[in-house]
Amino acid sequence: MIDQLKTQTPRYVAATAIVLVGLAFVLGGRVVGTGALVGGVVATLDAWAITWLAKRIVTGAGFIGTGVAAGLLGVKLVTLLAVCWALLARWGADPLGFSVGLGALVIGMLLAGVDLSIREAQAARSAQMAGEG
Repeated sequence: MIDQLKTQTPRYVAATAIVLVGLAFVLGGRVVGTGALVGGVVATLDAWAITWLAKRIVTGAGFIGTGVAAGLLGVKLVTLLAVCWALLARWGADPLGFSVGLGALVIGMLLAGVDLSIREAQAARSAQMAGEG
């Protein structure tokens, strides 16, 4: 299950970001669309980092231990906040567009979870049907 989430979640976030960036360009123009593009890139990279660290926390696999991975998750959060602040306050990313692009993180993770739940329910139903037959 964790392997499926690791590969699916960043894809869903990236796909959601593409849709939101397209909408931002169409509805908000170049400035809002560019801000959404920046936010979408941040959201996709954050989704990849979250799933990579979560896998190491749950399985303990790899070259880092579970405790170190949990600590890195906290460092990732602080880094995300610093990057968002720098993009908005220092480099002038459009706040509305950036928020729209960053929203892909929440929507994409939600869609990935729903998709995984549906797949697991279908697999359980298939296993139950095979056991009855």
